[in-house]
Amino acid sequence: MTLLERIDPTRTWLGFLGAAGAGLTALFVFLEPTPTQVLSLPALIGFWAAHVFLFLTLAQGCQVLISRHVAPRANAWAAITAAGIMASALLTPMALGLDHLMVVPLDPAEADDWSWAGLIEEWASLAPPAALLWLGLNAVRFLRLPDPEPSSTQQGSAARAEPGFMRRLPPGRRGRLIALSAELHYLRVYTTSGDSLILQGFGEALAQLGPQAGIRIHRSHWVDPAFVAEVARARGRTKVRLSNGLVLPVARNRRAEVAASLTAETSLART
Repeated sequence: MTLLERIDPTRTWLGFLGAAGAGLTALFVFLEPTPTQVLSLPALIGFWAAHVFLFLTLAQGCQVLISRHVAPRANAWAAITAAGIMASALLTPMALGLDHLMVVPLDPAEADDWSWAGLIEEWASLAPPAALLWLGLNAVRFLRLPDPEPSSTQQGSAARAEPGFMRRLPPGRRGRLIALSAELHYLRVYTTSGDSLILQGFGEALAQLGPQAGIRIHRSHWVDPAFVAEVARARGRTKVRLSNGLVLPVARNRRAEVAASLTAETSLART
């Protein structure tokens, strides 16, 4: 994936967060709450950009922590809500620090108002909108109505064998599965009809595929060997190029397994 594709808000989650952060910063600059009216325009942009991108970074970090380590089997939307609340708690002292550093309080008595009670009060007012914002960002990009289950008359046993996450792809992207890539707490699904980003854990997707399906070439990548066009090694790194042009890295501890799997796939293709 090229740099432009990585920052494309319609293709990647990080690109979407960057665009959302810029939009939120512009919104807050336009609204210009009273305490920031003393700031020049560049300072105002920096002030709100710091708040917005700090929160997005903290929320994403909390989300990865929860979904990978704390509660990997938790409901996705409950985990997103918890991440928003955790991020708001971490942001609160940082936001107060930025306020005192960049904005002169209108009431001089507020300048030294640092206490646990003040922190808790600030967090209580910040947590609900922060959690809703984090939920909203996820929902805007990824929330879809469930697609109908395939009927028993459609594709017979092949439909029943299809992993559940494939039914969450847009109908126009449901070709043959080529590869999977973890993108933070989301899953990039590559098929013969294109690629899509869905709210799905990487490990859970591999469990739905089963141990006999394809090969995991990296902690964040899985491929179907039938679509591997080339294996290349340069500067001590091994990569595979797939039939759709996608290039993915191979972890050092999986090189032998990948080589054996591709050899077996080639032998089967020749018989």
